[in-house]
Amino acid sequence: MSQEIEKEFKSNKVKRLPPSVLKDIELKNHARRLAGLSPIRVKVRTCIACGTLFESAGNRTCGCNTRSTGYIAGREII
Repeated sequence: MSQEIEKEFKSNKVKRLPPSVLKDIELKNHARRLAGLSPIRVKVRTCIACGTLFESAGNRTCGCNTRSTGYIAGREII
């Protein structure tokens, strides 16, 4: 029981995208709808570098490792 509560508590700690980015994605989705393209979806993902949850429209890392290394398709780039 306590594990379920702990998982739920951890799931509430999600790095959110700034409102300006969400507004930009909304405007792009409107243009994509008019062009007959699929919309850009914002998903909650797990960072492949540190394991934290964050909102993303495509990135697999939350930005925690941008200075020293990068990841492409799960592989570390130095």
